[in-house]
Amino acid sequence: MFRVLGTLTIIFILTSLCFANTGGYVEGTLLVRFSTDVTPAISKDGTAHVGITSVDEVLSRNESCSFNRMMGVYRPQDETLRATFRNDYRFQFPVGSDMEAIAEEMRLTGEVEWACPDYLIPVDYEPNDPQIYMQWFQETLETAAAWDLTMGDENILFIGIDSGTDWNHPDLADKIWVNPGEDIDNDPRPFGDIFPDMPGTEGDWDNLDNDDNGLIDDFIGWDWVQNVNGAPGEDNTQEDNNPMDFHGHGTGVAGAFGATADNATFGCGVAPNCKIMANRTGYCTPQNNGLIVMSAATSQMVYATDMVLRDGYIGVVNMSFGGNTPFPPLRSAVEQAYNAGLLLFGAAGNDGVGTQHYPAAYPQVVAVGATTSGDDRASFSNWGTWVDVSAPGEQCYTAWFDDHYEPWDGTSVASPIAAGVGALVISMFPEEDNSFWRNVVINSTDPITTDHPLGSGRVNAYNAVTQYYWPNLSIESIELSNPDGNYHPDPGETIDVFVSIENTSGWQNATDVVISIEFDREELILENGSITIAEVDAGSQANNSADPLSFRVPDTGIDGVFTTMLVTVTASPHEFITTEEVRVLIGTPEIMFVDDDGGVQLESFYFEDFQTLNMPYNHIDRHNLDYLPTLTETSGYDLVIWFTGNEENPLSETEISLLEDIMDQGDICLFLSGESIDEQLDGTDFYREYLHAEHVEGNGMVILDAFDNAGGPIEEGSRLVLTGPGGASNCNNPDLIQPVGGAVAAYHYYSGEDQVGGLFFDGPTYDLVYFAFPFEATSGAQESTTRSQFIQSLLTYIGTDVEESSTEPTLPSTISLDAPYPNPFNSTTTVSFNLPEPSEVSVTVYNIQGQRVATLLQGVTDAGPQQVQWFADDCASGVYFVRLTAAEQTLTRKVMLLR
Repeated sequence: MFRVLGTLTIIFILTSLCFANTGGYVEGTLLVRFSTDVTPAISKDGTAHVGITSVDEVLSRNESCSFNRMMGVYRPQDETLRATFRNDYRFQFPVGSDMEAIAEEMRLTGEVEWACPDYLIPVDYEPNDPQIYMQWFQETLETAAAWDLTMGDENILFIGIDSGTDWNHPDLADKIWVNPGEDIDNDPRPFGDIFPDMPGTEGDWDNLDNDDNGLIDDFIGWDWVQNVNGAPGEDNTQEDNNPMDFHGHGTGVAGAFGATADNATFGCGVAPNCKIMANRTGYCTPQNNGLIVMSAATSQMVYATDMVLRDGYIGVVNMSFGGNTPFPPLRSAVEQAYNAGLLLFGAAGNDGVGTQHYPAAYPQVVAVGATTSGDDRASFSNWGTWVDVSAPGEQCYTAWFDDHYEPWDGTSVASPIAAGVGALVISMFPEEDNSFWRNVVINSTDPITTDHPLGSGRVNAYNAVTQYYWPNLSIESIELSNPDGNYHPDPGETIDVFVSIENTSGWQNATDVVISIEFDREELILENGSITIAEVDAGSQANNSADPLSFRVPDTGIDGVFTTMLVTVTASPHEFITTEEVRVLIGTPEIMFVDDDGGVQLESFYFEDFQTLNMPYNHIDRHNLDYLPTLTETSGYDLVIWFTGNEENPLSETEISLLEDIMDQGDICLFLSGESIDEQLDGTDFYREYLHAEHVEGNGMVILDAFDNAGGPIEEGSRLVLTGPGGASNCNNPDLIQPVGGAVAAYHYYSGEDQVGGLFFDGPTYDLVYFAFPFEATSGAQESTTRSQFIQSLLTYIGTDVEESSTEPTLPSTISLDAPYPNPFNSTTTVSFNLPEPSEVSVTVYNIQGQRVATLLQGVTDAGPQQVQWFADDCASGVYFVRLTAAEQTLTRKVMLLR
C-alpha cells in the first residue's frame, strides 16, 4: 500500500544501534523454525496448532491465537532461500505473555531448530556538535586517490539493514535502487514529480505483484515493520512499500556508504557510484528512540539476497546494530547471504568492552570498530580479537533524515564507511568472490594506535583498490657517478646513473620492470637510457648497479645550467608507473653556494632567492657531503656565497685556508655571513687582512640601514629587516664590527651609525661583502629589501646580467608539484608547486606506512608558483611522501629524511 509520509524532527544525533538481551521484544510474538515441514492451522478452540503433539500443547496452553509465515506474504524466488526459510513462522499470543518462557517451552519440545521472541534492538543517543561539517574521514581513507581508479559501480547494491532510508533525500535519490520487476514503464526513477513522497513513478502504479514475490509494488524495497507500536506518523502495524526513515540512522548509514558525488550538495559517500536498496526494519518510538525489529531484519536480509541473485547484482550488506547474544533467524539469513556471494559488514558496538557483538561477530561478517581522527580507538568502540578492521567513527558528517546532514559518532557510521571501501574493492575486482574481497579489505589497512585489539588496522580506500592490483615500487635512491670528484657532471664527461627501487611487502610482485631516464635539455646525449629488471618480488629491493643507465655531456654547448632528469619506473601487472624528478647541475654556473650551517637546513631560504632570480648555482653541502672544493674548482665562479648560519666556531682551519687562497687568486667576489664569525675570528690576521673587520663590543638590532653613498652593491636607502615570516627567524645576537684596511661600512643597525653590522671591500684582486649576522634572517618585512633584491644588486655590481622574476609570472596550464628540495634533507625541506588558478589546496606528508605525519598547508591558495616548508624535527629518518591535492587532482613526491 502507499503511505502519505509525515515529518519527524530529530533532536539528538544517533551514535549506534545497540542490541541487548534486555532491550525488549514485540509483545505477544514468537518466532519459530520447525525441524520438519509443518502446516499450521487454527483449531476448533481457536488456538493455533501444527500437528505435532508437544508443540500443539505449548501453543494451546499459552493461547496462541494466530500465525503467519515469518516473512509474511513475501516468497523468496531463489530456490535455496525458499527451502531454507520455508518452516519459519510467527505465532501470536496474548499481549503480556512471557515470550522468553514460551520460547524456552517450545525449544524443549525438540521439534524446532530455534524459537525466540521477536527482539527489539534499542538505539543509544549521544548529542554532538552541530558545527562539525567536514568529512574528515574521506581524507583519512585517501578516497580521493582511490577515486582516480574507481568510485564504485551501479552493479553493486548496498543493503543497509536499518531504520529505513530517506529515499528522496537530494544526496541519495539518484542512487536508490529500483526493482526492475515492478518498473512497468522502464523508467528507473525511485519516485515521480506528481507525488514525490510516494515510491515509484506514475507509470508503475498498478497495485499488482508484477514480479510474483508476494509483495505488491515493492518499487524501491520494502517496509518490513509490523505488529509493533511506534511514534506518531509511522505505520508499524502492517508491512508496506514505503521504507522511509523516520529516525535518521538508516539514512546516515546509506549516506556514509554511497551519497551522491558531484551534485553540488554537501559531500558524498565512500562509494558514490553504487546503488542503494531502501528497506526499513526499524522505527522511532514516541521517546525518539530507534528500534530494530529482528524478524524484519531477517526478512530484509533474505529479500536482499533474493534480489541480488535474481538480477545479477553484487550485494554489500551493512548491519549497524547488535548485541552480545546470537539471534538464530538472522544468523541463518547471514549464512545464506554469504553463501550467495554477498559481502557483509557489521558494527562492533559502542559499549567500550571486549565482549563479542552479534551479528558483527559472525564469521561471515567483517566486524568494524571505530577510530578517531588521530587513528586511536574511539573510547566507546568495542574491541577484541573478533574485530576484523576499524574505520573512522567520530564526528562523521553524512546525509541525515529529512533532507539534511548531521555529524555523528559510533561504530554504526564506521561500519558503512568500511563497507564503502569493500564496494570499491569489488568494483576493482568484480570477477573475484566475497572471500577475496573480504581479505583485501582486512589486509590493506593502515596501522593505528590502540589500547585493545581492533582488527588489522584502519581501512584505507587507496590501499584497498591498489594493493592487490599493482606492485608498489618506490624509487629509494638515485645516484650519479662522480668522475672528477666535484659532485656534478661537466662538459665532456659520461655519467652513470644508479637507481635503487623497492617493492612494498604485501603488494603484487612486479614483473617486466623497466627503469629509464630522460632530460629536459636535448643537448645531453643518452648512452643507455633504459634497462630492464625481470622481477621485483613484494618486500624486496633491486638496483641497476650491474647495468647502469648513462648519459654524456657534450664538450660544448651546455655549461653552468640546471637540467631536470626524469627517472621513470614501469612494471606489470596493470601498467604500473612511478616517476621521480632530479635536478642536476651541468658544468660551472656563476654562483658557488657553500652551505656551512652544520646541517640545520637554512639553505632553503637561499634556494628561494636563486629560484626568484632564475640563477643556477653549485650547492656545496659541507655537512652532508663533507666535501670542500679545490682552488681550481672555485676559479671558474664569479660569486661565492658562503653562509654559516648560527654555527659556533663555523670556519675550520682548512676552510679559512681555502678562503685565503680564493681571495689571493682574485677575480672573484665573496659574500660571507653568519652570526658567530665575529666571535670566532676576532683578533686573527685572517679577520683583519682578508675580511677587513675588527670586533666591537656589544650587539646590534634586527633592523639595518644602508650607509649613504656606501657604493658598490649597496643600494642607496636600502633597509634589511632580520625578523618576520619571510626570513629564517634565526637572528639572535647580531655582532658589531669595524671596517679596516680600506673596507667601507655598508649597513648600520637602526640604533645608530656607529653600530656597523656589514661591510663592503672593493679590492684590487677580489670583492668582499661580509655581514656579521645571518643574512638568511632577512625577511623583506615592512617593504624592506629582500634577500633576492640584495643578491641581484650584488650580481649586477660584479657584471652578471640578471633580472628578478616578474611579480606576475605567466600562469601554468596545469597543476604541478616539484620534487622537494633539498632531497635528501636533514630537518627542513621546501615544497614548491604551481597552480593555474586559485584553488582549495591541501599539502600533507605521509610516512611509508601511509600515516599522515604533517599538514603543511590547508586552504584556498592563489594561482602561480607557491612554496611551503616542512620542518621535520619530530620525525625519524626514512622515506616520506608529500601529497598535493588541488582542483580534484592529487600529486605525490617522495622525499628522504636523513638524520
